Order: sequence, then C-alpha cells, then structure tokens
Amino acid sequence: MLTVALDMERLRNPYSGLGQYCLQLGQAFAANPAASELGITALVPRNWVGKFGLTMQYKAVQSWHKWLGISLPANVWHCMHQDSELLPRSRKTAVLYTIHDLNFLERPDYSASKKQRKLKKVQQKIDRAAGLVYISEFVREQVHAQLKVSAGVKEAVIYNGGGRLDEALEIGSVAIKRERPFLFSIGIHPKKNYHVLMPLLAQQPGFDWVIAGPDSRGYQETIRNEAKKWGVEGRVHLVGPISEAEKWAYYQECEALLFPSLSEGFGLPVVEAMAMGKPVFLSNKCSLPEIGGEEAYYFTDFEPTALCEVFEKGMNAYKIDPEKPTRLRNRAAQFSWKAAAAQYLSFYKALSGS
Repeated sequence: MLTVALDMERLRNPYSGLGQYCLQLGQAFAANPAASELGITALVPRNWVGKFGLTMQYKAVQSWHKWLGISLPANVWHCMHQDSELLPRSRKTAVLYTIHDLNFLERPDYSASKKQRKLKKVQQKIDRAAGLVYISEFVREQVHAQLKVSAGVKEAVIYNGGGRLDEALEIGSVAIKRERPFLFSIGIHPKKNYHVLMPLLAQQPGFDWVIAGPDSRGYQETIRNEAKKWGVEGRVHLVGPISEAEKWAYYQECEALLFPSLSEGFGLPVVEAMAMGKPVFLSNKCSLPEIGGEEAYYFTDFEPTALCEVFEKGMNAYKIDPEKPTRLRNRAAQFSWKAAAAQYLSFYKALSGS
C-alpha cells in the first residue's frame, strides 16, 4: 500500500492562509473515496487529531519534532508549504514540497542579503525534494527564474480550490448591515496595495469601501493616512478579522471586489468573489491574471485617472451584461478543492512509482 504523510502543522492557526489550505485540502481528501485506499497519516496539532474522520490516521506534532524529525513509515512525505520544518528521519522517503510563493522577494522591508538568505533556505529544500507542486504557473516560473530545480525532480501545477460555498456556510445566518453600497477587500498587508485606490474612491461618492482582516504589519495606518489625504476617511471601514460566515455575507452584499495586489501566489479572494458572481478589479501583476482570466477587470496603471477609468468601464460593462455573473461563477468553479485533492493523489502515486 502507498503510504503518505501530510504535514498539516499549520492547522495551529486554521484561519491563516496556510491553515485554510491544510483544512480545505484535508477535508477534500476525507471526502475522496480513493484516499481511503492509501495509508494517509496527518501530522497535526494535538487538538486536530481525528478531525478529518477515519479516512486517515493521525500523529500529534510536538515542538521537538522539527529538530529530531519524525519516524514514520511513509513512501511520500508531503510538506504542504515551503517553510515546513517537519521532515522524515528516513532519507528513503520521497519528500514533496508545495511551493506557494516567493513573496518575500517583493518586500521592501527586507534587505537584499535577507532575501538571499531566504532564497538559500528554499533552495536547500528544493535540493531535498523528489517532487514539487506549485499553486500557479506564475509560482512555477518564479521558482525556475530564481532557483535551480534538478532535472530528476517531478513537478506539477495544482491550483488551490475556492471557498466551499456549498457546504457548512450559512450565509443567511449573518446580517451585514451597511447603510450605503460598498466595495469589498479582504487581507491586510502592504503587498495588497490598497492605498493606491483612494483616488478611485474619491471619484465614486456613491460607494463605501470595507476592508477586512487582521493587521499584523501596521498597514492600516498607511490606508488611513491615504484615505484622509483624499478626503474619503469616513467611507473606508477597516473591520478587522471576520468569520467565514461573515466573509461570505460581505461577498454576497458587496458591489465588487477590489484587489490591486502586487504579490500573490494564487489569490483566493478573487475566486471567492467570482463564486458569488461579483465583478473583480485586480492588478495585472503576479498570478492574478492567471486566476481572474478574461472575466476580471485589470488595473494596468496605478495613476489616478487610469484607475478610475478601469473601474467605471468595468462596472458599466458588468451592469449591461446579464450573463456576466454566470460566467464569473463558471470561472470560479474551475478552482476546486475536490479536483486539487484528486490531482495530489495522482501525484503521490507518480512520485512513489506505484
């Protein structure tokens, strides 16, 4: 039997991006009948033991495991992100890394030497890997441009899924009460680049802007300062962390998603908003054109006049196209955790030679 170990230690914070990745993929494995034919062991925080049912076995991760490794019989060891510190003791186990991004290369607060140190760490992991999965073609291209991947390493692009709108999310149970029509964004980080859109908001007095998510890097101050500069501080609402149900309620009630990000390995909010049939306004940077495709509207220039023109033309086009919401939903449906789980199961078999 093919045996697989899944490093799901990031479930310690299930609401983080990597935590959600582990959670959604774990649930998709649990729902896939083919997964029960494998010997899957989930490496999880102690409070997550048993959470995915009987499809897999479990091993509680201890803090010392990252230093001593884990003794576990497995043909394939899936490190579900490139920063994983959990590895098998046996060198015979085929190690697979999922590479989510090299976003640290875009951080202005990192020195060139720090970026090189972080690149070196990723290279060391790639050198250890028998297989690499990238969450977008953009990430694959970025890795090949910055790092060396040996010819014998098996590679694949496996897209993340979108939100599980059809399961466990009771949108109607949460009421989002806003007095005015609003635009929506989620995730607060300098790379999200929201502050450049204040001229757009100034030219659209009929809209407020709701921005959700925790602020771990002080970016809210930049947003507030720029909003004040453009006289829209009373229409920008930083609502902090929100629940899954609240998130979907905001998507349901908003007029559009604003996501001018400069650095994304995938861009989950784009898929989530499209799943609700909402127009999405994105930068044309990183992976976003790959995810939004022809159905998204793109900011190709952050100059105020250009921003306003893209938004006005996009909203007008959306309003006169009754089929647009359906096409957006169809685009979102191409990104499925069910499909991702099936592709990973096939990749495990290919990696083990079974």
